[in-house]
Amino acid sequence: MNFPGKPEIDIPMMTDDDQGLRIFAWIVPRVCSTALLKCMSFVDDTEVWMEPYLACWNNHTIYNPEWRVGDPPVERMREARRKSMRDPEVIKLFDSIRTKTAQYENLFPQEKFTYPWVKKQLEKPGKKFVFVKDFAFTIDGHFEGLPENVPTRHLFLIRHPKDVYTSWKRTALTRRNPVKPISWDECHVADEICYMPAPELYQIQYKLWRHVKEHIDPDAFVVDGHDLASNPEVILPKLFERLGIPFKESYLEWSADPEAAFSSWNGSPLEIILPSYNPTSSRAVHCSKFAAPQTPRGVPNPKWKITEELRAYIDGAMPLYEEMYASRIK
Repeated sequence: MNFPGKPEIDIPMMTDDDQGLRIFAWIVPRVCSTALLKCMSFVDDTEVWMEPYLACWNNHTIYNPEWRVGDPPVERMREARRKSMRDPEVIKLFDSIRTKTAQYENLFPQEKFTYPWVKKQLEKPGKKFVFVKDFAFTIDGHFEGLPENVPTRHLFLIRHPKDVYTSWKRTALTRRNPVKPISWDECHVADEICYMPAPELYQIQYKLWRHVKEHIDPDAFVVDGHDLASNPEVILPKLFERLGIPFKESYLEWSADPEAAFSSWNGSPLEIILPSYNPTSSRAVHCSKFAAPQTPRGVPNPKWKITEELRAYIDGAMPLYEEMYASRIK
């Protein structure tokens, strides 16, 4: 994990000038972040970006034919992807994605996504607020991709590791083929999602949180996704207040139409449109409000067995999560 003692670049604090405020929401998977992004896309004078740094990360890894050549999980992933791309249902799916990409100026070809390119986009003048949600691990070692000479704020979205890892494993079932999932017992998360650091998700987020608070944004804050989904009428106004965004009651509900996302979220169509076709990730794209969790915090769906793999990840994450959780807005 590459977090130096001082920032690699000079990232300014929030200022009172008239430049748009760049707001970064740094996440681990399955923390209610896509529902928050959809909410933000209906906030006045706000531009939203859906995981632009993940698109850069993917170009370095999953879409890079020279990445980890010969590594068995990676080669299995490549072969599974080649096989799935011959599936008529998948071909139809990607034809639809290409059609929608051509419709919307906010969708950019995947190959455009490099860290310098994203930095340049986020430095362009535009709306009063620019909201960017992305995985914490995607900026590790790539601080040069953050915008300079513009005001910035940072928040961190967390969720109980038991809830995150079981829910994330459910999404891993469709990584080989987006329309034909594998079984729960067959799935090993670190192999199925081999281009993401499954064992270190919380460790990297925690390091970034401490680094940002010490060197970039002392007012960076933590939001628990379970809290947000359970009590949006309490948590969302406080989140807006911390960011200096005027809150309206109307922001608690919005259009369920996924076209609202396709037409306003900036990013790669593979991170915006593709998830809307996946049964494990489409709910947030189609949502019209924050949905209350069906189980208490830290009590995942009983159908989702905690395997030895998941137990190791959960045990490593818990102390870091608990420290961040103690500082959350509530």
